[in-house]
Amino acid sequence: MPSLGVFLSNNIGLGTWWRIGSLSREVALYKKFVEHGWDVSFYTYDRRRKLPDIGFAANIYSQWPLLFPKKLGFLYRSLLPFLFFRKGRKTDIIITNQAHSSGPLISAGRLWGAKIIARCGQVYGESAEVLGKSGRGVQKKTSKEKLIFEEADRCIVPTKELRDWTCRNYGIPSEKITVIPNYVDTQCFRPNDGTKKDFDIICIGRLVAKKRNRLLLEALSRTQMKIHIIGNGRLKDKLADLAKQNQLQVKITQRIEHSLLPQHINRSKIYVNLAEWEGHPKALIEAMACGCACIGAKSPGIKNLIIDGQTGILVDPEPLQIRRAINSVLENEELREHLGKHARDYAVEHFSLDKVCEQYEKVFEEVLAK
Repeated sequence: MPSLGVFLSNNIGLGTWWRIGSLSREVALYKKFVEHGWDVSFYTYDRRRKLPDIGFAANIYSQWPLLFPKKLGFLYRSLLPFLFFRKGRKTDIIITNQAHSSGPLISAGRLWGAKIIARCGQVYGESAEVLGKSGRGVQKKTSKEKLIFEEADRCIVPTKELRDWTCRNYGIPSEKITVIPNYVDTQCFRPNDGTKKDFDIICIGRLVAKKRNRLLLEALSRTQMKIHIIGNGRLKDKLADLAKQNQLQVKITQRIEHSLLPQHINRSKIYVNLAEWEGHPKALIEAMACGCACIGAKSPGIKNLIIDGQTGILVDPEPLQIRRAINSVLENEELREHLGKHARDYAVEHFSLDKVCEQYEKVFEEVLAK
């Protein structure tokens, strides 16, 4: 039985995913691997003895009970390859959750004799460049990401654009990088024509500045539209105040279990994502899989996912254009159905969990063959 070790990002655990409602989404791919005969182990930074149930048989190696103060977390990361050496030396492949934040990956791979796959849902260096981030912390993360890509036996990024950026800026040979998109369970995320449309618009994601929820609320000021925002973050109270100031009907839900998201998406006429930047946005492809008409900003990660006029509508991040686009889609049921059908077809063809799983296993086979 081949063995796969999954390294979660620094300070992230299964409990973290459970608290934000994304546990079932994050482990779905690994559940497929187990069903296909892989022995899967998670190396996590959970600091509690009791962990959430992931719904399938896997080995879980957490930080508990070695509870170093978080500022000394580097000590645990340094020890991890030795603490789990007996299990680790039986591991065939180690894979990252996010390449830039996988502390002991390289030393573990060398010590255990395992192949290394640097997988990421976003390339940190690219996001820092687009968002204009700088400073010692950013430079440190970027350098670490570059090193892991260099040391890995294979790299996996979700889009061609991110592969090109990685080749150009990190000097990684293109043949070493495989493009595999984020996945969506298209059986769970699917249209439900019998669901009543309670909301005009739904947005899903962290309530932070780069998501530009404020721009959406300003664009729709003093309209009668009903908006559902699902997410948590430091801007929650400010967005609630802005909604009142602009006389908008806005419901903000901080946490929804991932498996329940489809029913909320299906209760809305339009999914909107105006983020300044995205890697390969999972919530957007889930909305597409539900057959929801989607409107997105012409931003990296969104403009290369939505085919304008076919699987969604692309807009400049300008209030008047956003308002006009939303109005045109809301007022035209035929257009909504056209966009939703093509979005669903596109998601099934490119992002279904089974197809993405096949692509990963092909990479595993190639890496082990070497």
